[in-house]
Amino acid sequence: MKRKIISVLLVFVLILAMLTTSFAYTQSDINNVENQKAETKKEYNKVKAEKDSVLNEISDLEDSISEYESEISTLNTKIEKLETQIEDKGEEIEELKQEFEDMQELLTDRLVAIYEEGQVTFLDVLLSAESVWDYISMPTRIEELTEADNEQMEGVEKQRQEVERAQKELEEQNTELTNTKKSVEAKQAQLKVVKAEKETKAANLTEEQKELQSKIDDYNKEIKKMEDAIAAAAQNSSGHYQGSFSGILSWPLSSSSPNYNYITSYYGNRVVPVAGATANHNGIDIGVYSGTPVYSAADGYVAGTGYNSARGYWVMIKHADNLYTFYQHLNSYVVSTGKNVKRGQLIAYSGNTGISSGPHLHFEVRTGPGDWDLVDPLDYVHW
Repeated sequence: MKRKIISVLLVFVLILAMLTTSFAYTQSDINNVENQKAETKKEYNKVKAEKDSVLNEISDLEDSISEYESEISTLNTKIEKLETQIEDKGEEIEELKQEFEDMQELLTDRLVAIYEEGQVTFLDVLLSAESVWDYISMPTRIEELTEADNEQMEGVEKQRQEVERAQKELEEQNTELTNTKKSVEAKQAQLKVVKAEKETKAANLTEEQKELQSKIDDYNKEIKKMEDAIAAAAQNSSGHYQGSFSGILSWPLSSSSPNYNYITSYYGNRVVPVAGATANHNGIDIGVYSGTPVYSAADGYVAGTGYNSARGYWVMIKHADNLYTFYQHLNSYVVSTGKNVKRGQLIAYSGNTGISSGPHLHFEVRTGPGDWDLVDPLDYVHW
């Protein structure tokens, strides 16, 4: 790329030299010079676009890194759960086996007692059976034993089936655990490749680009802090609110407020408004002035509030059915964590805090907690 830039500059120098040392040109000569200037400018813009695209490529790689890390985290959580389930299942099997052995011993003693007392004559049947289970399966025992004895045998048989069921579940869990660990290894290998690619591209950036990339890295760190705070708030609010929810959210702004329904950035892919912002927008931006009243979109519980240098002042509200709403880039908020709120209750004032391209309200809807499922807020509101 440096060679391209040098060649472009050389062409500019040559053109200037031609213009300053020659005074008699035909119109054709002038046209040729103009064409060379146009081609040179086109090449210059192309090189500039290539330089800018490197930052976009790094941003895409960072998104891939975040995705892989999130998937690995989810898989590791699954592994922990499976290991706990396997441990519990192993203890369950041991208990079932002990109960089975106790019942088997009682049944064997009962059969021996029946024979010794001469209540039935089935010595040949017992001797011909390879095990107690063979005997249990023989149709002759139904006729020869009492109802209580049959119930005892049936109980032992059910216990045996229960042991087999638990062992089968254990095998399935072990298989799932093995496959999940393989998935983690594969994701980690992919993550390593992507990180190496990002580091290579970052090493080739110009000083100006490196400075911008440093700002982007700081932004991403703040977003990570924000997500950690959100996860902690959601965890702490678990079980605190079980109110009703109609399935429809109210618009978080009053229709009397200027630009109350003017959406400047929709959910999903978008043109990045400021350096470091994600191209995959998690919510919607509503272009209202700073100080515009913001209202709770439904009855709920204030799961968290705070400030983040990337997202500014923020409020998170937990609604019923594990639905959460987020309000960010606020000027201030007027609710406290741990308090219940009603639909339409004033909770904050919009602003321009954090990394923002201008005054607006960022409104976001998620389902969770745990593995957050981001959704389009417009699917939940009358707009």
